Amino acid sequence: MKYCLDIECLSVQNYKDILKKQNLLPGRRILLQNIDENFSRIEKKGVNTVFKVKKILSSPHKIASFAAESSIPEEYLVMLKREMGSLDQKPVAIESFPDIESSRLEELKEVGIKNSKDYWEHSQDANDELFCLCDLVRINGVGPLAAKVFYKAGYRSVSEVARAHAAEMLEKVSEVNSAQNYYKAKLGQKDMQFCIDFAELLIRMDV
Repeated sequence: MKYCLDIECLSVQNYKDILKKQNLLPGRRILLQNIDENFSRIEKKGVNTVFKVKKILSSPHKIASFAAESSIPEEYLVMLKREMGSLDQKPVAIESFPDIESSRLEELKEVGIKNSKDYWEHSQDANDELFCLCDLVRINGVGPLAAKVFYKAGYRSVSEVARAHAAEMLEKVSEVNSAQNYYKAKLGQKDMQFCIDFAELLIRMDV
C-alpha cells in the first residue's frame, strides 16, 4: 500500500471522471470544455495513464509539440498539467495538525518522523488519532484542519470516507466545523462527493 495515489496506474479515463466531478477553480474550468473529445485525442496518441500525460507535458516545448500533434489547444494542455500536479498530495508537517503537544512533536522528530507520510508508514494503528489524521490527508484536497473535522465527525480513515454518503457526510462535517470553527471555507455536497470518490480510488488502486 502506497501513501500517495500511484499515477503510473491511474488511467486517463479514470482521471477524466475525477475532473468531471471536481469543483475546479474558475481559471481551470476550461478543462471541462470538450473534455471527452480532448481526452479521446490524448488516448489515440497512445497516452493512457496520468504518468504518461505528465511526461509528455513536462516542458513548454513538449506541450507545444503535443498540441500540434493532437490538435488539442496548448492552453488546455497547460491547464491540464497544472491540475494534474494537484494529484501529488504533499505530506503534511506533523505540527500542522491541531492539538499536537510539543513534547510529542519533539519525540517524533528524534526518531525522524516529521510529516504525515513518515508517521503513516511508521504507525498503521487505526486506534491512534494521529495515524487517522495522517491517513485522511492522503485524500486530495484534505488538509490538516479538514482532516481533524472529518475525524471528529466520525470519518476516521480513507476507507470510512469511501463508504460515506455525501449528503450525510456534509451534514456531520458542517455541524462539527460550525461548533468548533476549524476552517472558514464553505464546503458543499459536491466537495464531499469528490473526497468520497478520491478515497474510493485510493483504495481501488491499492489492491
